[in-house]
This record gives sequence, C-alpha cells and structure tokens, in this order.
Amino acid sequence: MSVLKSIKSFSLFILLSVSMLCEAAVTVSDQSPVVIGKELLLKSEILNKEIPLKISLPSNFTLSSEHHTYPVIFIVGKHGHQYFHTVNGIVKHLADVERMPETIVVSIDGGSPSPDIYHNNMFGNQPSNKWPSWGEPDMYHQFYQDELFPFLEKQYRANNKRSVVAISTSSFFPLNNLIHDKHLFDTYIFLAAADIIGMGHTPNKTMVDGLAARLSKSSKVNPLIFFMVADDDLKKQKKYQTNVDKLKSKLSQIEGLPFTLRIYDNEGHYDTLIKAMLDVLEIKYPKSLWSAKYRDIVAKPGNALKNLDKYFDQLSQHYGFAILPRATRWNSVNRLGFISTYLIRQNRAAEAIEVAQRYTKYQPKSWQAYESLAKAYEANNNREHAIENANVALKLAKNEYDKKRLNQYIKSITPTIK
Repeated sequence: MSVLKSIKSFSLFILLSVSMLCEAAVTVSDQSPVVIGKELLLKSEILNKEIPLKISLPSNFTLSSEHHTYPVIFIVGKHGHQYFHTVNGIVKHLADVERMPETIVVSIDGGSPSPDIYHNNMFGNQPSNKWPSWGEPDMYHQFYQDELFPFLEKQYRANNKRSVVAISTSSFFPLNNLIHDKHLFDTYIFLAAADIIGMGHTPNKTMVDGLAARLSKSSKVNPLIFFMVADDDLKKQKKYQTNVDKLKSKLSQIEGLPFTLRIYDNEGHYDTLIKAMLDVLEIKYPKSLWSAKYRDIVAKPGNALKNLDKYFDQLSQHYGFAILPRATRWNSVNRLGFISTYLIRQNRAAEAIEVAQRYTKYQPKSWQAYESLAKAYEANNNREHAIENANVALKLAKNEYDKKRLNQYIKSITPTIK
C-alpha cells in the first residue's frame, strides 16, 4: 500500500472514531414540548355538541392586568386547524415587535358551516347543481354571538374587535354572514376563494351579487374586506378570473366600503397565506401609526408619562379600543421598564417614578416592575419607598427564580434595600 493511501485510510479511521465518540458523548438530559397555545372543547348548548378550539394568547397575557383587552383573529373550518400555527406565528411576531396590537388567535374546527349553495358549475360537472349544506349557519351565528364571544371576553379579556380568516371552502360561513346577517366580525379576510364567490344562494346568482346588494346599503360602519387570491387559481379556469373581475367592479363602486383585492403572481392556491396575512396586517396596522419610538415621545416638551398617554390615546381612538404603552418587551427600549431607567439617567427621577408606577399597574405580578419603581424612588432620594418596593420585587422574584438565581438577584438589588 502506498504512503498516500495509508495516510487516507488512517485519516478516515480517525474521522470515524471521532464521529463515534461524539455520537456516544451527546445525550438528551431533558426534553419538554414547546407550547404555543391550548386546545380545548367548548360545550355549546345552542349547538348541543362540543366545539374543538385552539387558542393562543399574547406573550404577556398572564402578567398583564385587567386594563389590557385584546382583539381576536378567528381562523375557521378545517383550514383553521391546519394553519393555526402559521397565522399565530405571524401575529405573535408582529405583536411582540409592536407592529400591531397584542392579539388572541383562535381556530374553530367546524366553525364554518355551509348554507344551501348553488355551485353554478364552479367545481366542474356535478350530479347536482347544489352544494350540500351542513351545520345550520343560523345556529352557528347564534353560537358565536351568544356563547363563544362572551366566553372569550370573560376568560381571556377579549374585546369586540374581531377578524376572521376564511380559506377556500371555509369561506362559506363568513360570506353567508356578510350577505345575510348582522356582521359578526369587523374584518373579513378571504383567501383562495375565487371559485367560491361564483356560487350563489339562488340559481344563476353569485355571492358577488349578494355581497354587492347587501354592502351597498348605507351603513355608518362597514367591515374591512380583504380578498386575496393566487394567480395560479385564476389560470385554472377563466370563470374564476371572471368572478374576481366582477367582485372588483361591484365592490369598488360602493362608496365608503374599505375593500382590498390582491392577486399574487407566481403563487399557488394555499401558498399566498403568509404574504396575504402580512399585507392585511400592514394595511390594518400601518407602520406610520405603530412602531412608536418611546424615547422620542418622552423627549418632547412636557411630562413624560402624559406624552406617552397622549400618543396611545390617539391610537386607541383611531382603532376603537384601549391600546396601552407596552410595559415590557424583549430586547427593546420601547417599553415602560426601559423608559423609567432612561428618565433616571436624564435626571428626571420624579417622572421616572410615574412611569414605573404605571408599569406596576399594568403588570402587578412582575418583580421587574417593582424593581423599576424601587430604583426610581432611590434616584429620587426616597429610601422608604425604595425599600418597600424592592421587598415587593424580592417577594415576587421568589415565585419565579430557583434558589441560585434568587441569590444572584438579591445581590444585584442589595444596594437598593440596604
């Protein structure tokens, strides 16, 4: 055997030996599931059955006070359960970076019943021109209104700002609701439904006709309507393109109707979901109104907390529910906790106390909030209140920290409580 071959053989032997040693050395010491929400069965007396729900709550829900209420995004039908994780991931990220309000996401299995529909050959040649109905939409409307919404309000502080995401055949119930009932939602988001809108409640009449007739009636407040479709769907059948053109023509003519139609190039039936949700949320929550720079706000003339309140009061008035400055955010200066520290550095300790007090009001179970308040009092030479709040912080920290981390925390806060 040549020297070169011997070296190669020896190198391969060493690599295999190291690989085997590495594999043997790597073990799993612990494992646990990553939880992004909860799944529950809601017993409905109206429907006389249990309805499976998936619910994801905002990141700071358990720490936040009753002053915080949350909009809800519903994803309905079998598509809701399929795409719950995707929609929830988008919403969680944008809410955590304050590009939209903290929001509850709910998927409802079976929550999109189908009324009697004439499919008008949108699904090709069928034995019957009727799409078989199921689920009694009127009963489901009552379930949403009288059971589901009150349950979410009571258990999770949901407010009355509700959006629905309806994909493909799961669009039947939301479309029916828009056409026939008092609107359950303030935002309707339809994806992959270019065929569905060509069907109708009566022969030779489409859902587009029904929508145009209903939405053209004068109303002080119209829902936001988004219709998002992949170009691949429109290429499949000319009649799908006709449906979309008709929708655009009829709904765009209705004065005061907030209607958005987007066609996505080079996309498939379900592929548009992420792009569509990002577009919808950007239109509904534009960056020009969000992504507040807290340091710029408190740098303006006047009191720091009053300046923050003024900004968020205007935002709340625009959207119709209370939007509060964030008490805490991961790795961001745009939060009350940082602003309190920032004001101390600016020799504005009295204002820092006000901001930290608001922090404890918004998150009364947070040791970090009381630590901020203790440090603000200390900076303002109020030792009695500094010690009082530092001890509250220690008490709350004991519920969160293990012994080692608690001792480390005690050392960090000792200068305040001595």
